[in-house]
Amino acid sequence: MQIINIDPVNRIEGHQKWEITADDYGRTTSANVRGMMFRGWEKILVGRDPRDAIIICGRI
Repeated sequence: MQIINIDPVNRIEGHQKWEITADDYGRTTSANVRGMMFRGWEKILVGRDPRDAIIICGRI
């Protein structure tokens, strides 16, 4: 069994941590992604038309 950690993934808005577990044959048995930074944009967009995200988040 092998555990692969990719931390930080910083080419996105906010940072993420990826943890992937593979068996002896290289097949993925589990994968976890954690968001390390909360910016609150999701709260602003709740209940809005999804197309609003392009305008709102682009200006932030």
